Amino acid sequence: MESLSQSIFFSISIPIIHLMLIRLIRIEGWHIKLMFVSFFIYMTLDLVIKYILYSQEDNFILHILVSISSTTFISLFYLEAFSMVARGFSMRIITDIYLNSDLDIEGICREYGEGKGIKWLLEKRLKGIEDLDLIIQKGPHIKLSSKKAIFLVLFSKKFKKIFNLGKGG
Repeated sequence: MESLSQSIFFSISIPIIHLMLIRLIRIEGWHIKLMFVSFFIYMTLDLVIKYILYSQEDNFILHILVSISSTTFISLFYLEAFSMVARGFSMRIITDIYLNSDLDIEGICREYGEGKGIKWLLEKRLKGIEDLDLIIQKGPHIKLSSKKAIFLVLFSKKFKKIFNLGKGG
């Protein structure tokens, strides 16, 4: 239990390391890459601390397993929280309503993303999916462009069916 508590305590280093790396490197679009670097540093730090504290104990392997599993879980939690704030559609709508005091549905569509609009969001998402070689745009038509796209669709459908998630995003 002490080993888990230490991993949780040191998890505060993730956002600190992440912010320091962003401020030091200052390359546009590297936020996600630097997040993974901060995960690696955090996990390494945690493993080194476990080695220093527990390497002479009989159950050292157990401490290492606790460290790996807890740091992985905490890193995934941070990744999800960061993603919700940075890219979350609903969070952006709430932020836009806050920034513009009072919006109707048309106002939200127009003001989404600091005035870029819902069309911008859709075009940005489509561009990202196209860059991943999952779709191709030919004139006004958009089609799946690869076997991996078909695999992802089938996987998603199966996953949603298993967990009874319905048709939503």
